[in-house]
Amino acid sequence: MSLRVRCLSRDELPEPTLERLAAGSWFATAGFAGLWRTVDGTPVGWVVERDGRLAGVMPGVEFGHGPLTRFCSMPDGCYGGLLLEPEAEDDRAAIAAELFEALSARRYRGAHVFDFYQTLTRHPGFVVRACEATVVEIGGPDWAPPDRKLVAQARKATRQGIRVESFEWARHGEGFLRLVELTALRHHAKPRYPRAFYQALADLAARDPRVVWRWCEHDGAPAASHIYVRERGMLLAWHSYFDRRFSFLKPNPYIRLTTCRTAAAGLARMNLGSTPATAAGLAAYKRRWGGTRVTYPSYERTARAGLLAVLGGFRRRNGNGAGNGHASSD
Repeated sequence: MSLRVRCLSRDELPEPTLERLAAGSWFATAGFAGLWRTVDGTPVGWVVERDGRLAGVMPGVEFGHGPLTRFCSMPDGCYGGLLLEPEAEDDRAAIAAELFEALSARRYRGAHVFDFYQTLTRHPGFVVRACEATVVEIGGPDWAPPDRKLVAQARKATRQGIRVESFEWARHGEGFLRLVELTALRHHAKPRYPRAFYQALADLAARDPRVVWRWCEHDGAPAASHIYVRERGMLLAWHSYFDRRFSFLKPNPYIRLTTCRTAAAGLARMNLGSTPATAAGLAAYKRRWGGTRVTYPSYERTARAGLLAVLGGFRRRNGNGAGNGHASSD
């Protein structure tokens, strides 16, 4: 078997083939990849050919230039990994190894692959970090979380007269950006993305039903906004922003519950996303919605990870290695 790996711009990738291999993953679409151009990202795809024929693709985005270039599959912790032709399944491990070798040889300043679907295998040049997501079984217009208090809060929101509607940039854009600013201030940080990013996302949502963007206001004032995506049979909670002044109205559980009941037709699960280890309050809130914690690997290559790989190779060559030869996670 002969394997060849190369990095192509997104425009060079065969989109129909990529869409077929993506199997319903919105994060693998050209639309999602294109969002990152607004923050100086360059959509690319690492292509693997087996015996002269395309066997798999890892879509991603590069940031920066020259020796400072970083690679993500995908950015913002969104799910990436290897999209493989079915007939190449028996060679998945060998293809994954060759792909990681090529990523290592590219000498990115950093490379991250968030492999929720577990499409790859360990490689000595990459540190493996465990990530967790909370996945909840949902279904039907009468679905409710096990925590009855959340249901009561949603009912209270209804009585208080707040309403949830589809987001439209022309009507809601300025109010939404204010919610983004308020959320960032609560976390003592700057807004994660600029206006151009959210406007491009709104344009995409207007033509792609896989983006479910909800808007909630009270007496004409912005209260909260949630962004979900339909991702391989899941309703995935991606971004949420709110004005704390309206916390007493409970807009967040109201948006989430109504979205699960009205916009998740045909979807069996809701993915509440990953939670930072330091966000104990957020983790506790997610547990109230039920579901299970799903663990998946994130593969990371940094300057330190590269050094670990070099040292590991040196030790193995000199008979000092031990264990399975993989770079350790710390």
